[in-house]
Amino acid sequence: MLDIAGVDMALPMGAVAEILPVTRFERQAPWPKVLAGFMNRHGRPLAVIDLARLLDPTRPPASPELYSHVVRLSAPHGGGDLALLADRVKDAEAEAEDFTPVSDSVSANGAVIGNLLILGRLVALLDVDRLLLLEEQARVAEIAETLRARLEASGDGAP
Repeated sequence: MLDIAGVDMALPMGAVAEILPVTRFERQAPWPKVLAGFMNRHGRPLAVIDLARLLDPTRPPASPELYSHVVRLSAPHGGGDLALLADRVKDAEAEAEDFTPVSDSVSANGAVIGNLLILGRLVALLDVDRLLLLEEQARVAEIAETLRARLEASGDGAP
């Protein structure tokens, strides 16, 4: 379970590779607004998506705080080079009591696929494969490749 701008949301555990503390992000205009930036993770650029801004495009860019987390997605979901910015990871072992699907017409950006009942509260379940549009995926991959080449050229990249 994640806290995203004061709203509880959930991800399937199979989509999560690891939970990282926030470090410095590289961010430049005119990158996509949903991109919080890139972290240097062992010499490889890790694209970090601002979930709050993805779900509400009118929000200002994220300002990660001390307890913010970066949730790196597993290889089948972003190739291991994609992560999500959360205000806080609240519970990694929460179990749902019930699931109710939602239609795309009421889904935030099409990324919320249903509601889970967890400890008596409804929690939105995110489908990580539907977070970015194809154009956004291509743009993020293009930027990552440019950063990867820059890291390798500077000697800061993985061998």
